[in-house]
Amino acid sequence: MRIVLDLQGAQTESRFRGIGRYSLSLALGIARNRGEHEIFILLNGQFPDAIEPIRAAFDGLIPQDNIRVWYGPAPVAECLPGNDWRRQAAEYIREAYIATLQPDVVHISSLFEGTADNAVTTISGYTKEIPTLVTLYDLIPLMNAKDYLDPHPVFKKYYLNKIESLKNAQGWLGISESASQEGVNIIGLPAERVTNISTAADSIFVPANLTAEEEFLLREKFAVQSPFVLYTGGADARKNLERMIQAYAQLPEALRSEHQLVLAGKMPTQIIAGLKAHASSLGLQEAEIVFTGYITDKELIELYSLCKTFIFPSWHEGFGLPALEAMCCGASVIGSNTSSVPEVIGCPEALFDPLDVADIKSKLHIVLTDEDFRKKLIAHGKKQSKKFSWDRSAKLALQAFEQAVKSDSVSVARGTAEIVSTLQTSIASIGDALPTYEDIKQCASALAKNFEIKVSKRLFIDISQLVHIDSKSGIQRVVRSILKELLESPPEGFISEPVYATMDSLGYRYAREFIAKYFPEHANTEEIKDSAIEYSNGDIFLGLDLQHHVVIRQQAAHQAMRNAGVKVFFVVYDLLPVLMPEVFRDFIGDLHKDWLAAISRNDGLLCISQAVADDMRHWLEKNPVERYCPLHIDWFHLGADVENSIPTKGLPDDAAEVLAKLKECPTFLSVGTIEPRKGHDQTLKAFDLLWQEGVEANLVLVGQAGWNVDELIHDITHHKLLGKRLFWLKGISDEYLEKIYQNATCLVFSSKGEGFGLPLIEAAQFGLPIIARDIPVFREIAEANAHYFKGSKAEDLSKEVKAWLDLRKSGLHPSSSNMKWLTWKQSAEQIKARLTATA
Repeated sequence: MRIVLDLQGAQTESRFRGIGRYSLSLALGIARNRGEHEIFILLNGQFPDAIEPIRAAFDGLIPQDNIRVWYGPAPVAECLPGNDWRRQAAEYIREAYIATLQPDVVHISSLFEGTADNAVTTISGYTKEIPTLVTLYDLIPLMNAKDYLDPHPVFKKYYLNKIESLKNAQGWLGISESASQEGVNIIGLPAERVTNISTAADSIFVPANLTAEEEFLLREKFAVQSPFVLYTGGADARKNLERMIQAYAQLPEALRSEHQLVLAGKMPTQIIAGLKAHASSLGLQEAEIVFTGYITDKELIELYSLCKTFIFPSWHEGFGLPALEAMCCGASVIGSNTSSVPEVIGCPEALFDPLDVADIKSKLHIVLTDEDFRKKLIAHGKKQSKKFSWDRSAKLALQAFEQAVKSDSVSVARGTAEIVSTLQTSIASIGDALPTYEDIKQCASALAKNFEIKVSKRLFIDISQLVHIDSKSGIQRVVRSILKELLESPPEGFISEPVYATMDSLGYRYAREFIAKYFPEHANTEEIKDSAIEYSNGDIFLGLDLQHHVVIRQQAAHQAMRNAGVKVFFVVYDLLPVLMPEVFRDFIGDLHKDWLAAISRNDGLLCISQAVADDMRHWLEKNPVERYCPLHIDWFHLGADVENSIPTKGLPDDAAEVLAKLKECPTFLSVGTIEPRKGHDQTLKAFDLLWQEGVEANLVLVGQAGWNVDELIHDITHHKLLGKRLFWLKGISDEYLEKIYQNATCLVFSSKGEGFGLPLIEAAQFGLPIIARDIPVFREIAEANAHYFKGSKAEDLSKEVKAWLDLRKSGLHPSSSNMKWLTWKQSAEQIKARLTATA
């Protein structure tokens, strides 16, 4: 059986109230107890901030592909003018979307949504053919119309329309026996289709064991100095707070002097002012009654655990969850003898008439003065609270779903194309109002997002830097090489789509013009423009390129993709700007930190070495990013086969002359941008010492000039051996670099920090021995296949170069021939495996 759970009740403002907590907790229970049933979660794309927390809540319980987001036009609030056309269109779109999921049964956790927001909940059209069950919380507004409906005619019309929609359901899940009977007795629901599935408290509600200091700080924060009577909940008329305060005020003054009345939780300012005035008129001193304002769940649990007694005076409830939460936390609980409260508390001795102030006072007096009675209520509460559990409620709900499917005739499933065609006709026939151009555009966009027919999932590959300029850096070489492999061999079931973004606008675009120019064999011949990307559930986004500003700018686009079910990953090349800020330009450290924080809000990070992955984890420990579920951090190794890295071509006019000079004596090669981190200053000074000692050796520096190296560049360009024993080759092609490797004797890699160290692998490919600084990432890549040096002085390196030369004479120097390295194809395979393992 395929069950679709509409969880808009956990997305709207209701998510901050009991309905939101109930909706999510029940859905989680259903997912845990589903057995062979298939669960789909349906979310509304108009509430983007609530999508990721819900996805995280179900992570590991159901496949993320089964969490679906539908999109519609907005605004659609039913109690606000001017929304009629959009609301009807949104209703049709939602119903059609549900139909395409081909459910056996649909559950709406909260039907009474959409008064002043963009929630859409209906039972008509397509969904009228599908068994639909609705949670029945209460009929309080209908049963107390003079307080809740008559003063608000617009809301009254909305509410009565929802009551009629409620009757269209094929089953109802009452949150209590009281709520269930209201449905049967007040609006005539068939009793055999109404199921009391009850309610439960979250597992966090257990007795708090506070230290003396923790209790002192809590009491100090809320000015609670004495044993106290606690209330928490709403503040509308049915909560009966004025009578509760009046009853408390009638307690003997001596008893009141030993206690306080605490009303916990956020309440409207005007309500608090009215209640304070009411308390004052009854002779209560300001300190006798405490209004805490907003409290956290942790603080609420602590107050439940510390209170002398918890009172719940409401004269009409759908369930009465605070009473259950208080019992779970070990409080003695007294409450009203009406609606659902008696079945929650389950102890006639603990009940009072909520409309009789004297009866409330009497019960308060007993529980505050009779310790045996209070202990009896505590013991009863512990036992009573165990009767309620979300698993029990979920199993009852599943039984109701199964019964509804058995009882109703099976609807004939229709294909998406037929559903969309009917939907378009329905939208076109809306006659109550005329749409604007923006309305039509929104609907067209919604239809494209909701009903896209795709054969394969998509792997979006971000090349935002490469698409504009190939800076020929090490990272750009990686991007080119991995892009080529992913275009030729995408993950199974996927197609590769290179994309890019800019600072000018939000969102990513297809890099089709770039692909047509540089990878014509992979060009899309039907679509040649760089249009905005279209994504959907199950796609993957890979941030392959490094473009700090663009990534930070596009965080909302990344969240929109995650909300839609796209898994978003970024490649991390290194953390050096935050680990070694002193060797980078002033602003780079802060920029890199912001970039790291931005990418860490996504689904996963793929680091180019285990050392970088370790650095990333350590950085996040010190710089935590707010998340709803753990960040997936993995690593892979880069490839190094030059022929498959789309090598650049071309030799300078003096290439033959330079190569000839390199053959004259041992040639030591250093590859990398000339910047402080790379250690070129130490390398040059070390070779100055060697040359002064008469050592015959060449030093070749390959790399562009970077930043903060003006003095070093001056030393290089004015060196007396430049062009003789010292060579600086700037911005050379891959073809020329390959010839340099072939004619060199040894690679000297003095970098103080790297994410990977690609020159190590390139040297190994050419059988070139290696002298490298002893840092973790070089040990990870080269293992025992390199000669290592420590220290930052010129003498430290020159000594090891001489030692290496001596070893070379006797053939005892470490060989790089046994170094393990990957091709770019193998590197891309590692990336694909990491991506699809978590997708």
